[in-house]
Amino acid sequence: MTTTKKIIMKLACATALGTAGVALTQVNRPQITVNAATTSVAARALGVDVASYQSADLSSHAQAGSQFAIVKVSEGTTYRNPKASSQISTAISNNMMPMAYHFATFSSNSSAAVDEANYAIKAAQTFGLPKDSYIACDYETGQGNNIYGGKTPTANAIIAFMDQIKAAGYKPLLYASSSVLRNNIDTNSVIVKYPNSLWVASYAISGRIDNPNFNYFPSMEGVSIWQFTDNWRGLNVDGNVAVLPLSIDGNTTSNDGAISQAPSSTPSKPATSSKQTNNEPTNNEPANNEPATSGYVMKKSYVYNKKGERISSSYASYTNINYYGGATKLDNGKTALKVGEDRYIMASNVLGNSRVLKHNAYVYKNNGYSRANWRVLRKGTPIKTYGSRSHINGKSYYRIGKNMYVKCGNF
Repeated sequence: MTTTKKIIMKLACATALGTAGVALTQVNRPQITVNAATTSVAARALGVDVASYQSADLSSHAQAGSQFAIVKVSEGTTYRNPKASSQISTAISNNMMPMAYHFATFSSNSSAAVDEANYAIKAAQTFGLPKDSYIACDYETGQGNNIYGGKTPTANAIIAFMDQIKAAGYKPLLYASSSVLRNNIDTNSVIVKYPNSLWVASYAISGRIDNPNFNYFPSMEGVSIWQFTDNWRGLNVDGNVAVLPLSIDGNTTSNDGAISQAPSSTPSKPATSSKQTNNEPTNNEPANNEPATSGYVMKKSYVYNKKGERISSSYASYTNINYYGGATKLDNGKTALKVGEDRYIMASNVLGNSRVLKHNAYVYKNNGYSRANWRVLRKGTPIKTYGSRSHINGKSYYRIGKNMYVKCGNF
């Protein structure tokens, strides 16, 4: 979603985006009036969010299973997405429920937030977004937006934006990463006024994800939509799942009191992976029936006893496991997850460690030379790394996803 990331990709793919030159010029269009083909989606419905670097025709996204589309309509008070009209109309024609988002640049300035909201409303109307649709405030770092203006002033500015959206007859949402929602915004004051208004971004791993794994759901109050990947089903588009039923049927409080479809604190137990090494252990449930949580081993994990002594078994990378209880300390001080009776693996191989990039970074494959994808990870972005350092061709890397590595020196 970050705009600076998108601009870099535009430069790398200029031939595919021949219309990018008009993206910085406001285009006057006649107002389009359309009726939504889909006015509601059920909880657990999948959807995408798109901007000018994606196709103007969202038919392929609908064919892949998307039931709603959140279209970028504007940014600041000078930019409109030149593809928004087509993206909204093709979403509707393909029976996807349309929504919109605006990339905020108002930082913590409530007056500027009102101006941006009015700009977003006019853009949405011009592009044919149906009345009573959702319009999200995309609040993140980029394009001069300062997210460090204080939790309370920032929340007040966001609420001012949302108030304008509601006054114009639309439903306001707030998009941000789970980290920004927890650390940079008084999020509670937002959801007190606008219950179930959060659209949260949080990825279990980097790279392609086809379906959300709710074991990695960022549990917090007030979430209606979860953005769980930036490469849904290989389409290089953000993937989202509705946590609550969503509706543009005229009921402006349709989410109030709805039952969340996020997991309970005790997830159901998945089937174990068939990809096991010859000496890989099976999941032996403890005798005291501790609640099981499913996990995904991101780096080869040796098994230890409570004393921290390694025993003769291991789990291969990319294996599904069950672990019992939460992270715990072994006698040697290491943090581990219990996978059976007196059997533990290092927690960082499953849960990862959150690190913040100090430099812009490329993502590499396991040979250390080939780029894993087009992404440039931006300075200041929190990234989840798994396990200890990997040494490839004399250089140190952290694994951030399946066959995806970032140089340690960038953290």
